[in-house]
Amino acid sequence: MLRYFRINDPYRLITIFLLLLIIRLPVFISSDLITLPELNYMLVGEKLTGGAKLYSQVWDCIAPLSAFIYNGIDYLFGRSQLTYQILAYILVCCQIFIFNSFLINSKAYAENTYVPGIIYALLSSICYDMFTLTPFLIGLTFLLLALRNIFQHIEFRSKRDEDILNIGLFIGLATVSYQQFAIFAICTLLIFALFTGTVGRRYLMMLFGFFLPILIAGSYFFLTNRFTDFMYSFLSPFLVIGKIWYFSFGELLILFAIPAFYFLMALFRMVQGARLTNYQGRLTQSMIVWLIFSIGFILISDEYSPSVYLILIPIASFYIAHHFLIYRRRGLAEISFMLFLVGTVTTGVFSYSTPQWFGKYFDDKDYVVNLKNYEEIKGERILVLDDNIRPYYYAQSATPFLNWQMSEEVFNNLDYYDNLTLIHEGIVNDKPDIIIDSNNRMPKIFAKIPGLKELYFKGRDGNYHLKASN
Repeated sequence: MLRYFRINDPYRLITIFLLLLIIRLPVFISSDLITLPELNYMLVGEKLTGGAKLYSQVWDCIAPLSAFIYNGIDYLFGRSQLTYQILAYILVCCQIFIFNSFLINSKAYAENTYVPGIIYALLSSICYDMFTLTPFLIGLTFLLLALRNIFQHIEFRSKRDEDILNIGLFIGLATVSYQQFAIFAICTLLIFALFTGTVGRRYLMMLFGFFLPILIAGSYFFLTNRFTDFMYSFLSPFLVIGKIWYFSFGELLILFAIPAFYFLMALFRMVQGARLTNYQGRLTQSMIVWLIFSIGFILISDEYSPSVYLILIPIASFYIAHHFLIYRRRGLAEISFMLFLVGTVTTGVFSYSTPQWFGKYFDDKDYVVNLKNYEEIKGERILVLDDNIRPYYYAQSATPFLNWQMSEEVFNNLDYYDNLTLIHEGIVNDKPDIIIDSNNRMPKIFAKIPGLKELYFKGRDGNYHLKASN
């Protein structure tokens, strides 16, 4: 199997894409696995399609480019999980092509091979939540384009200003897809300083390219009188929003145990004496810098879920490919690769389809939506006054208060007139049919805003329902 992908034949990519499709196909044809972040992306797209304005009428910290993409998906296909999965598959195929192509063009290995591509495909399918279109996946595509130009710059010490500008531009586009990707602008500057002879003027050019997409996004919201909302929402992941722990560190360690083992083996074998040229040595060293900043990215990201670890896939693929290619005994390399393939595929399959005789290796009950609940509110327009967005699966979101972490401060501080105004206008201008209030917040709100009390009554289910006359 490894021998097949070592051959320098672009048609090997077709085999990789087909294998990737086969691994993901069971999830594609299933409709009972939807995660909370995935539902949130759909709700944002749905609100924007309905005419709501991002950040002012949809409170969420999602980056603007990702929100625009989800808006387009909802406009064309509605709340379609399959569309998200198909687009994610296409995007991963593009990433594999970009990644493997620039490794071949930059002579990163002693031979031209498609081994990094097959490893990338396997690692990107190690958990079911990597099968959908996330801001991490969107932004990672731009980061790979930036990494391609960085490799070219290390190789040729490129004197073309547009290549340096494009590096910054791609990282900027990644940042307006997911804000925390901004850390890789610092990473790139450090790589320039350590491994290239880049002159000072080009550092400024890279930074200009980086800030350009952010400035364009900011200008749009400034012209539409939403600049303050944009700045607050765009910076919230850094300043306000707390980290959401969907999985424990131990569960994630089990999930990524096989790639982590092979990655450490690759580092050990390379330290023990891999035969690399000076240029290849600089590439491996620059990837170590990229690895350090990738770990930093994970630490500052606003959620702990398997999809965040997509950022490590290019690095792991780069080094694990070295591990297989520097084997002197090709028979051992074949055996090692088959164990890697079987292990990663089995891990991926067990993430969404666990046999009864094998206990699930992580607890995802707080991560997925139970589709058997909340069917009684199907089709209603609702507001949920806590961080449980599961009821929205069968309903539509009303009011701007979608992201509870951003909204909670407003609902908890009712002594401020501005907060009362935001609550009153948010509910009156976009009246929910049902307000789900599991923490009994509405009586305090009714006491402060008597006008809202005239609109709703408390039903037997404990929820607040809009009166028929309204």
